[in-house]
Amino acid sequence: MRTRKMMILVVAAIAVAVLVIGTADAMPPHPSLLEQTEHVGDAQKSQILKGCPHPHLAGAPDGRGFGEPLRIDPLANPQVTGNILCILIEFSDKPAQASAEYFDSLLFGSATGTVKNYYNEISYGGFDVVTVNYPSDIGWQTAPQTYAYYCAGDYGMGAYPQNSQKLFEDVIDLVDPVVDFSNYDLNADGYVDAVMLVHTGSGAELTGSVNDIWSHAWGITPRSRDGKWISRYAIQPEYWYGAGDMTIGVFAHEMGHAYFGYPDLYDIDYTSNGIGRWSLMAGGSWNGSLGNSPAHPDAWSRIEAGFATATNVVANLVNQSIPNVEQNSSGAIFRMWTNGVGGNQYFLIENRQRVGYDAALPTGASGLLIWHIDESMATGNNTDNANEWYPGHTSSGHMRVALEQADGLWELEKKLDNGDNGDPFPGSTAKTTFSNLTTPNSNDYSSTGTLVSITNISASASTMSADLAVSLIADADDYTYDNVLPANYSLDQNFPNPFNPSTRISFNLPKSGAVRLTIYNILGEKIEELVDGYLPAGTHAFTWNPNSDGTPLASGVYMYELVTEEASLSRKMLLLK
Repeated sequence: MRTRKMMILVVAAIAVAVLVIGTADAMPPHPSLLEQTEHVGDAQKSQILKGCPHPHLAGAPDGRGFGEPLRIDPLANPQVTGNILCILIEFSDKPAQASAEYFDSLLFGSATGTVKNYYNEISYGGFDVVTVNYPSDIGWQTAPQTYAYYCAGDYGMGAYPQNSQKLFEDVIDLVDPVVDFSNYDLNADGYVDAVMLVHTGSGAELTGSVNDIWSHAWGITPRSRDGKWISRYAIQPEYWYGAGDMTIGVFAHEMGHAYFGYPDLYDIDYTSNGIGRWSLMAGGSWNGSLGNSPAHPDAWSRIEAGFATATNVVANLVNQSIPNVEQNSSGAIFRMWTNGVGGNQYFLIENRQRVGYDAALPTGASGLLIWHIDESMATGNNTDNANEWYPGHTSSGHMRVALEQADGLWELEKKLDNGDNGDPFPGSTAKTTFSNLTTPNSNDYSSTGTLVSITNISASASTMSADLAVSLIADADDYTYDNVLPANYSLDQNFPNPFNPSTRISFNLPKSGAVRLTIYNILGEKIEELVDGYLPAGTHAFTWNPNSDGTPLASGVYMYELVTEEASLSRKMLLLK
């Protein structure tokens, strides 16, 4: 009985945290901590969650409410020097264990495994993390109240003044004599960009204890120092299990919030896994050992910060090269939507490989990631990715940044895993096509076709290729008779038949729409996809040459199948040699 009571208490604490971190921009819990909530049923979990208090701001703004987030313009500024202020805080009831010099290296050192090195990699050298005041210059500052006072049994995010906001205010007063805050306004908007705080001890995102501070980014009512307003801060722990074991994942994640205005892209109500280990702003902040190899930002976040721009596809592209996004600052992200038009919804395509800090992506997982973006889901209260969608689950709401998982299993939304090799294209399911007729498909969230198709996706490699279509595709053999459109869907017998070396396949479409024309052998194994995209109404013909790729096929019976949104037709043909 005692063991069961302890388990319920642990789960209750985690459940409270789930609601608490929903208001501030916070670090996701360590996977092992979150797993503990799975030991109770949904009914009990709901009861635990019911009525749990939210942290409140005591009149203070959200961290993004004052001052503009940083935006890096790599074209105008090939390298931006970002002054970052980091202050170390200890308490009478929790003295420091690590040296101040340790954080000089962790944040500002150039070696692999430092915040400076990480941001240098993800920004392609465009954002250089430096400082005017090293942590060791300022030294460990002793807060006027105890650690227990600021935690207040509520992760440091409870009611003011017993919370991290008050701690930040106290810290400003402590360091004001030795810090010139005017050095830390990179975008010259009159506000200090943010302040990084390190508190002694471990973080609640690992321990699950309400008596530890949960790493987060938040804000206070602006205070004026040295001609600048101070509002935004981020707070992280001194260590995980003991002095000297701190990693950069939590710092990189919270900097994303505090400096670049990123929202959390994990699901803050934990009914799904958000975008999992594929992004710094989700479970990827824990990649590697306790976050020592955090994931790169997802394509949307990378663009938001100004580290990269997307190539907007306005005309269909054939055999388009797509270099890996980790090592290529241009031409590595493509934006796709119907006819290349702008709007809230669109797809972003990037080639992710297990290199650099992305070496700790899900095991064996690499290839094209297809992101479905809907800017209308931007809430301003950090719930952008709290509404998962998958077929049959809900008709109201979806994520702002969702990953189209190639295997069509929606395991991230269903909270079955945090990412695997079934997510990228082609991936474990060898999926080489993404269109209106595939699972997942390229429809918008109202199930309307978008004309977007990505076909002939190559094997995962440092540079991949694919055909990118955003409009109706045409073929040299397309034709109509006397401008009269066909009345019905039909698939003609190929000609010649039998054939060698090539044959022509014709079909009729009474209206425009998604079309897939596929060749199979007699065993039902796919040989080639001749068409997968949007075609206008009319009569169309495509030529199939079985030897076009240099690998001749054996004589025998083959099948060809036409699939549209309203019809599926097939016929046999004979190759004779």
